[in-house]
Amino acid sequence: MLFHVMNLCSKWQKVILAAAIFLSVFLSCAAKTTQFETAVKPLPNEDIASDCHYELAIPAPSRAVRAVWVIFDRGDDVHDLFGDIAVRAFARRFRLALLLHGHCPGKAQEDHGDMNVEPSEGLGRALLTALDQFAHETGHRELSSAKLIFLGFSGAGPLSARLVNFVPDRALAAILSSPGHFEPVGIDTVNLKTEALVTPELILTGSADSISGTARPYGYFQKYRKLGAPWAFVVQNKSPHCCTANAKGLMLRWLEAVIKQRLPNSPSEPLRRMNQFNGWQLFLKTRETGIKDSFGLRTFEVAEARVQKSNLPIPKDTIAAGWLPNHALAQEWVSFVQQRQHPILPLR
Repeated sequence: MLFHVMNLCSKWQKVILAAAIFLSVFLSCAAKTTQFETAVKPLPNEDIASDCHYELAIPAPSRAVRAVWVIFDRGDDVHDLFGDIAVRAFARRFRLALLLHGHCPGKAQEDHGDMNVEPSEGLGRALLTALDQFAHETGHRELSSAKLIFLGFSGAGPLSARLVNFVPDRALAAILSSPGHFEPVGIDTVNLKTEALVTPELILTGSADSISGTARPYGYFQKYRKLGAPWAFVVQNKSPHCCTANAKGLMLRWLEAVIKQRLPNSPSEPLRRMNQFNGWQLFLKTRETGIKDSFGLRTFEVAEARVQKSNLPIPKDTIAAGWLPNHALAQEWVSFVQQRQHPILPLR
């Protein structure tokens, strides 16, 4: 009996010790993340009402930054991803810096107090200037020329798409969540040049989104997917205009695949193209919902999802939903889009 009690205590001691080691490692890693802030003044000819503010986190500060993940601060859902434990761990693993882009409204009244989503009218120059300022402040000179990942929700979706067009040689990837904006600069008005089509994009939509809807984001996706863009389209069933965080796991695994294929060994080398001769094509069967978006177009939800090897004919009664580089990721996409209802996150 005494031996049994001692053995039990020994087991608990091991559990406590393991937990203590994990906590120590976690706190050690968290402590290593360095954060900085900067502001950029608009030029007189730019449509920016006041200084733009930026926060930068470098989870692996002792090593050179390989790329910068730009997250546009557009509500709690996206803002929280900047400090999310899994996102920070991912950034540490792949030596990414995380940049939280503050809201920078335009000066014109007709902008509804929102951003001017045309980068050439201010926000493109301001972002690159912020990176230069961070490069000087942090000692990470590579930030001035680092490759860029863009994550934009709602109006920041068309902005992210246009930023890919603005700096195609630096655009590693883009995630557009519920992309849409006021007329005449919505997602349907984005015109990408040929150099921008090699940048992978993950386009997230909600079937219950009564603002951006599903029709216009899908039209944008379809237009450039037909031209060979290595994109994937995602529907979150029953999700309204929100909930980027629902897709965090899928986003991180998609980004991992993109980073492994596209980032060169040396920062001076150009980005690689995704190899679409391999990989998996994605297809959806959809049905209309009773919901209309702000443009009067009905939304759709997923009834069924399929994947098959690249370069095979489109299955009957389906619509194309893009391409993914490996089978595991394609199967995760199937499981995700076939959920009957995605939860509304973040919970408050």
